[in-house]
Amino acid sequence: MNKVVLAVAGSRKTQSIVDACAKAPEGRRILTITFTLAGQLELESRLRAACPAGEVPEVMGWYSFLLRHWIRPFLPLVYPGRRLRGLNFDGKPPNGWYTKGEQRHLDGDGRAYKLYLSKLATEASKASKGMAISRLQRIYDEIYIDEVQDLTGCDLYMLEEIMQSRIDLTMVGDIRQSVLETNSQDPNLKQYRGLKKLDWFAKHEKSGLLDVEKSVQTWRSNQQIAAFSDTIFPATLNFPATESMANEATTHDGVFVLEPDHVTAYVERYDPLCLRESRRTAANVDLPFRNFGVVKGITTERVLIYPTKPIAKFLKSGDPLAPKTSCGFYVAVTRARHSVAFVLDDASSYQLPAWSPR
Repeated sequence: MNKVVLAVAGSRKTQSIVDACAKAPEGRRILTITFTLAGQLELESRLRAACPAGEVPEVMGWYSFLLRHWIRPFLPLVYPGRRLRGLNFDGKPPNGWYTKGEQRHLDGDGRAYKLYLSKLATEASKASKGMAISRLQRIYDEIYIDEVQDLTGCDLYMLEEIMQSRIDLTMVGDIRQSVLETNSQDPNLKQYRGLKKLDWFAKHEKSGLLDVEKSVQTWRSNQQIAAFSDTIFPATLNFPATESMANEATTHDGVFVLEPDHVTAYVERYDPLCLRESRRTAANVDLPFRNFGVVKGITTERVLIYPTKPIAKFLKSGDPLAPKTSCGFYVAVTRARHSVAFVLDDASSYQLPAWSPR
């Protein structure tokens, strides 16, 4: 059976895959897939620690999965006489999406463009006339995919093909953390990008092809941060309330605002992780910033955020945020275990408690 677990930040999504693999029957042929290299290394390390020797599941990136199991074996059926020579990660065909024939997918050295990799995989699967999925069924009994919210465009066609096979597919992710995409330029299935991927899951749940489960418990953030993070998205999306399982208390817990003049004192006292949406925000502030989009997977004690103007308006009056902004902001807030602080002029005019040095 196929299922997706839609979990909140800090809900131990990756660990749930590790636990399931560790409990799998002996001889179960399992593949685990995640998007980023850092995620692959982390997943492999955890699996080696949890699984018996000789029973450690295979770990693979999404691009490697497409290349190894769809494109490499069946590329000659799409373009006779051509053999895959590798992956062109950064390049693009001469006329982009409008390039015709094999030049859309392969460079002069026979490397597949990452830009349209999943599209080429769908064409290879079609050309194989069922051989590609049949081969995959003979190799694996079960596939786990971490960070499923990162898959877009033709990737979803590939997931549908797996769901219709004998392979048990389990996907885990947090739609609210949709800040990365396997292919942001793929024009296919745009109606299911970002937060709209909830509609794709609902469609396949209605068809009986997919079970949708929700995990609302976080072991990272305290309840104040968890409750605040729930307010970032509109109620119309029907996200269930997050429940914090983190019980450790400190002398500075919750969500705060502070004046720019108080930042130095705050940083010296609490040593927070300093975050901003991009380098355009707080460009003249001398702090060791990291951008929202690169801190997924990180847990830290405290976070200090320099908001953009839209985020500042949201904090003051609840003005709704654009979906992409909401996702990045959610990632930033939910890195913290104990406290989140926003640097804002006229901090006392906000409804959040204002911090000042004493």
